[in-house]
Formats: sequence, structure tokens, C-alpha cells
Amino acid sequence: MATLKDRSNEYRLERNRIRKKVLKVIGIIAGILFVVFAGMFIWNSIRTKLYTGYSEVTAFSHAVSGEAVYDYYEGNILRYSRDGIAGISSDGTDMFNSSYEMSDPMVDTCGSFVAVCDRGKKDVYVYNGSDEGTMIEMPLPVTRIRVASQGVVAVVLEDAKSDVIALYDPYASSDKLLVEVPSNVSDDGYPVDIALSPDAKSLITVYLSVKDGNRVSNVCFYNFSEVGQDKNRIVGGKTYQDSLCIGAEFIGEDDVCLFLDNGFSVFSNMKKPNEEATHIFEKEIRSSFYDDGYVGFVFPDSGEGIYTMEMYNKSGKNILSKSLDYEYERIYMNGGEVMLFSGTDCRIIRLNGSVKFSTTFDSALKYMLKGKDDEEYYLIDDSEITKVKLTEGR
Repeated sequence: MATLKDRSNEYRLERNRIRKKVLKVIGIIAGILFVVFAGMFIWNSIRTKLYTGYSEVTAFSHAVSGEAVYDYYEGNILRYSRDGIAGISSDGTDMFNSSYEMSDPMVDTCGSFVAVCDRGKKDVYVYNGSDEGTMIEMPLPVTRIRVASQGVVAVVLEDAKSDVIALYDPYASSDKLLVEVPSNVSDDGYPVDIALSPDAKSLITVYLSVKDGNRVSNVCFYNFSEVGQDKNRIVGGKTYQDSLCIGAEFIGEDDVCLFLDNGFSVFSNMKKPNEEATHIFEKEIRSSFYDDGYVGFVFPDSGEGIYTMEMYNKSGKNILSKSLDYEYERIYMNGGEVMLFSGTDCRIIRLNGSVKFSTTFDSALKYMLKGKDDEEYYLIDDSEITKVKLTEGR
């Protein structure tokens, strides 16, 4: 039979065992919380980190006759001018390089595919990023061009009576014409822009017409899958009477933004277009820009700043409103970041509103494009392309 002393010892041992178990659990929880908070601190430091300098990784010269335009090309660089077009890899070698003579080249990209055509001419060149490209001659002069992720091109062809909108597969062995969309000037108006989905299954056309002395924008949604069984393949439409639709851009696989002269609309589900949101601004739009999943606008600021920048996601939700207390000459989105230039001054702003990069270069840059890594960028001037890595100090 256990004595009172024995029971007391057993109770003390059990209490110590429970205490050790509780302390162990507390230690584990504390360790987990430390790791979580440390990770959050590190992540927040990364996503708000300010870079003010850069170190050169490599540089390569480039000779271009005349004015050239540079664009982001899947972590590489696309360069085009009136004399030719080239894809330049991160080490400075040509992915492709083609010469032509154009007075007003129109260029569109989607993934690795690039389409280019001289406005008002018939020859369309398509490049897949690894060869010298292919050319397809249109039956009528081209006024607009778009390309999809597999090389299919959409064009607006200028006819004397009514413009024609058509889709072509330049890589098809036989009939390259895929779809022809009728356009009636008296009913629809004149096509001012088109947008082609990455899978080439959806097409957006923007028409401008005049009714009763007023300008009206008509937007048509076409679908070329099994859904678009209407004889004209129309699955939706939108008319703007108090706003002018000045452009359309796909900002996702199945999401499109319609840019208005006083706002924007976003639509999803191109098989059955759904208007996610429309924003009409009371203030003047100074600049608009877009990237995959986002659209942005800059307005004059009546408060402490010079401008206000607002960002929206593809659902039309406002995700950022930021005051800008400096002038800028150029603004665009590249790789999910907003880039602003004014002379030699440059700023890069993240989607969370923090300034990622701010510096003053020794001389004005023509372009700054994002590379394949988060800290990698290309600095482009008249004679040289320099790949750099951002640093915290000069």
C-alpha cells in the first residue's frame, strides 16, 4: 500500500513531466512563431527594399541606323526600327535579325512570337524567336496587326467600301486564312483597334461611328471556339455613348481592358463576356499603361503631390493610389513594375507602392528594361546595351 510520501513523490514526478511537456510545446510554438515573423520581416524587407545604384554585369554595343524602339521580350530585348527587327538575348547575341524597309512599322508581341508590318502595306512578317521569320502577303493594305502565342495574326485590312478583319496562320501549309470577320461601316463604324487573345480564340474590335452628330464607340467580342456559333462569331458587345473607347488590350489569358478617353472597363470570360467593372474618372488622364494582370493611370494631383498614380487589377479593383511628387516624361510597365523617366532621373515603383529603384544617371537613357532576375535590368542608350544588377549604393 502506497504511503502518503510515495503519492507525494508520484505527484511531483507527474507534475514535472507535464511541465517539461508544456515547456517543450511552448518552445516549439515560439520557434515556429520566430521563423514565421523572421520570414515575414525578411520578405517585407525584400519587397520594400530601395536600390540606389547598380553594378555592371556585361555590356555590348549595338549599331542601329535611325531611331529604334526597344521592348521587353521574355527576359530578353526586342529592337525594331524602320530598317529591321532583332531579338537580342541576355548575352548580346542575336536570337533573330531581319532587315526590311518600312516607313511606319507596327509591331505586336505575344510570348516568343513577334509580328511586324508597315502601316498601309501588305507584307506581314512573323518571327518565333529562333529563326529568320516568315512573310505572308495580305490581299489589302494593313492598318492594324496583332499576334497570338502560336503565331496566328489578326489584321485590319483597308478596303475602299468597308474594312475587313481577318485571322491568318502564316505557318499553315495550304490555306492560311482562318477567319474573316465582316465589317460594315454604316452599322459598326470604322475599326480603330483590335485585340487578340493569346490562344487566338477571342478577338475584340473597337469601332468608331457618328450618330446624330455624336461620336459613338462600339465594341464587339468575337469567339472562334465551339461557343461562337453565331454566323458572325459575335458573343457580346458594348456601346459607349458618353465615352470614347480608344484601345483594347488583353491583360490576361481571358481578360481584356478597354481604355476609354475618361476611364476604362474590364471584361472577363471571352466565351461569354462579363463586365467586371467600369471606372469613369472625373479628372483628366495624363498617362495610362498596362501589364499582364494590371492597368494604371496617372492624374494631375490637386493635393501635395504633382500627380496621383492609381493601379487596378484585372477585376477592376483599385490596389494602389500613390502620390508622385516629381515630373516624368515617360512611364510604362515592365515585368510587373512601373518605370518613370525624366531626363537622367529614373524611378521604379512596385505594385505595393514602394520605390524599388531611384537614381540619377550620368546621361539620359533611351530605355530601361527588366531582365530575367529580380535585380537584373538592361540600360539602353544610343550605342550600347548594358546589363546591370541593382545595388543599395552607387
